Amino acid sequence: MSEDLTPEQIQEKILAYLNTVSKAKNKDVANAIDVPKKLVDKQINELAKQDILEFLYLGTSYVRIKGKE
Repeated sequence: MSEDLTPEQIQEKILAYLNTVSKAKNKDVANAIDVPKKLVDKQINELAKQDILEFLYLGTSYVRIKGKE
């Protein structure tokens, strides 16, 4: 199923999930939205380039919606 998703649909799922948490690891996002981590990583990086997401480094790497506390 996830193989049939467009990059935009994956981004929508990522953003919908991140709206429910303060921060998350990429693998947790992938598990939560049931999309392979490789595809999630690519779209998270794309959303970060668009200045929508930001990375946090707190001993390990997290991602969150930019400006969300």
